[in-house]
Amino acid sequence: MDLINNIISYASIAVMAFGAAIAFSGVLAIGEGKSQQNAAKQEEGMTKIVGGAIIIVAGLVLIPQIGEFIISSAK
Repeated sequence: MDLINNIISYASIAVMAFGAAIAFSGVLAIGEGKSQQNAAKQEEGMTKIVGGAIIIVAGLVLIPQIGEFIISSAK
């Protein structure tokens, strides 16, 4: 069970890192949109930030719950 817990924790960290990378690219897109006075680029940046935040929350909440479900069904 220790191996499964380690896999779940690393998967959670990886999902959160992916979400943070998407959110960071959104921040960059907003900055680029502001410098070019491009409203569509700013909107794309905000969408990426929100999407990255949703992915981070999924990494924090959903992945550990899936892991608990797998562990409980294996017993």
